[in-house]
Amino acid sequence: MSRLRRAIAVGAMLIGLVSLAASAAGADVGVLRLHLTGVIDQFNATYVEEGLRTAADSGAVAVLIEIDSPGGELTAMDDIVKAILGSKVPVITWVAPEGARAGSAATFITLAGDVAAMAPLTNIGAASVIAGNGEDLPETLGRKVTNDAVARITELARDHGRNETWAESAVRDAASASVSEAISMKPPIVDIEAADTDALFAAIDKGTRADGYVYEFKGEPLPKLSGLPVSDGTMNLGQQFLHLLSDPNIAFILFTIGFYGILSELFHPNLISGSLGAIAIVLAFIGSNSLPLNVGGLLLILMGIGLFVLELHFTSYGFLAAGGVVCFLLGAFALYTGVDTNNPVEFTVSPFLIAGAILLSLGYFFLLVRGLLQMQANRSTTLPIATLVGTGGTAQTLIAPTGIAYAGGEAWSARSRHGEIQPGDPLRVVAVEGLELIVEPEEKDG
Repeated sequence: MSRLRRAIAVGAMLIGLVSLAASAAGADVGVLRLHLTGVIDQFNATYVEEGLRTAADSGAVAVLIEIDSPGGELTAMDDIVKAILGSKVPVITWVAPEGARAGSAATFITLAGDVAAMAPLTNIGAASVIAGNGEDLPETLGRKVTNDAVARITELARDHGRNETWAESAVRDAASASVSEAISMKPPIVDIEAADTDALFAAIDKGTRADGYVYEFKGEPLPKLSGLPVSDGTMNLGQQFLHLLSDPNIAFILFTIGFYGILSELFHPNLISGSLGAIAIVLAFIGSNSLPLNVGGLLLILMGIGLFVLELHFTSYGFLAAGGVVCFLLGAFALYTGVDTNNPVEFTVSPFLIAGAILLSLGYFFLLVRGLLQMQANRSTTLPIATLVGTGGTAQTLIAPTGIAYAGGEAWSARSRHGEIQPGDPLRVVAVEGLELIVEPEEKDG
């Protein structure tokens, strides 16, 4: 899945390069603004990387990365930090707008900027390293990963004259700070508090921080920014779509659509619902590759699908289907696990979505049971099953050796006496066992 995700990200990057280049060519680029919002994943990492390349190619004076993120993947974070450090133009990181946050991995990205700023009412920190499922790492591995993260974040702080002690505590103790705390520390966590780009650029143009630290880019003073036009480099539609898939609620909706699409195909073969269901499942997996997917939750969902398949082959009067619904709902609850309180990222599905899935499942189960009971009532009042012996019919599903056959104007559970019978093939009823037809392929003329 990692290779698949990277291949998709590369495709989106190629489209994005054209989109960003066209945007830059169509405007007088002074400062190129990129927007890093939501969970940090490979898709917006690619967006930032290509944005920095576009800025250099188009002659932008600087890049402004506006950040509002709870954090995300360490791999994606590393890619963004490397891109910032290797940028050919100065990079300003700005936690904005008011109310935004730079949590977890976004803390590293903020501190990587040549100038780091925060808008009023924003916060930064809580960068503890945990496992993908939200649990603490094993002791030895946890110590190794934490020490590595501490080395990285303190180096970023040291290179830009910022508070190394706080940076270390953000990783070891999940420390966080408001903008007022970040500015008042000595040395500060970030360089500037600014409500808008005008105030931000004016502060940068002073050349030094309040404590005398000089703003530099590769040993040279930063260029003057006040009065320069700011152009927005937005994600192209492909990148926006792929980034949207990383939302756990969207992934859950796709799993639900896929689940019922496949069920519809199993009970009423028509290719359309099955194809749509399969596409939804694939898209959900693409999105889930950027999320802390709980394997147990996924297995429960797959088990639910399996129970519905068994319902097709064995007469259980809806009990197997009920088990399938229960497994699906339990899997939905456990599909994405929220992290612990040391990290602000919460990969959870909205309870309203789960409630909607419960109502949908209950309605589906009610209709299924009612249909089965009605089918049994019709069989008992209109056509004795024994009279079907010797009659012909067709296979509604694959019968290998069990499946669904259509005979006497109704659908029946069926068992093949000899070999498999493909959907749509003619068959003949040779015996009856309870409410199950014993069938064999109809011999074809010629």
